[in-house]
Amino acid sequence: MEAAMEIPVDDGIVLYTYWRSSAAYRVRIGLELKGLAWEARPVHLVRDGGEQHRDAYRALNPQQQVPTLLHEGHVLTQSLAI
Repeated sequence: MEAAMEIPVDDGIVLYTYWRSSAAYRVRIGLELKGLAWEARPVHLVRDGGEQHRDAYRALNPQQQVPTLLHEGHVLTQSLAI
């Protein structure tokens, strides 16, 4: 049974990320340079066949990739768009 991923309902910035992802790294750098407060939620891309393939994450990001950024009810799934 897989754990459900929580989708925040507040106005905070939540970044679904993986520590070895260069795309997610670019987003983390950008958030820090802008001085924004954000919360990291790790998505392990290798463990158990990849957490990004779980139903809960697929519902959040159908591309099943990281990074995924949530802010004020909006979901952005490409590092360049973020």
